[in-house]
Amino acid sequence: MDVRLGDVDDLTTVLTGLAGSYGPQRHLFEPVLAELVGLVVRGLEHRARPGCGVFVADVVNGDDEAVSIDDVPPALRALLRAVLASLNAAPGDTHFHLGLVAADPDPLARIDVAMHALMWADVLSADLD
Repeated sequence: MDVRLGDVDDLTTVLTGLAGSYGPQRHLFEPVLAELVGLVVRGLEHRARPGCGVFVADVVNGDDEAVSIDDVPPALRALLRAVLASLNAAPGDTHFHLGLVAADPDPLARIDVAMHALMWADVLSADLD
């Protein structure tokens, strides 16, 4: 991702407005996150083998070592589960997990999820045009 310093400042302002407990656009957080999940899902589906069946995820740390899903912060875990639910055609589960992220009482956790979703969407949707 090619991010300029000014872009990060602007992005921080936007994310605070979306994910902050008293942000003026906080009502848009869940729909924006749903759109980002949609981009991630389309990017993953584009890369998948046709008819691959059920989607799963291996969670690893920076050293490429397996990590228990229970060790992933709750909001980020809910994002990952929302992506998997969407990939596996379970829209009710997708909505449920996005709701968990939106309801997380920690605004920093919501901002972290939004940043992860933005990075995943950026990387995975690069060749979808």
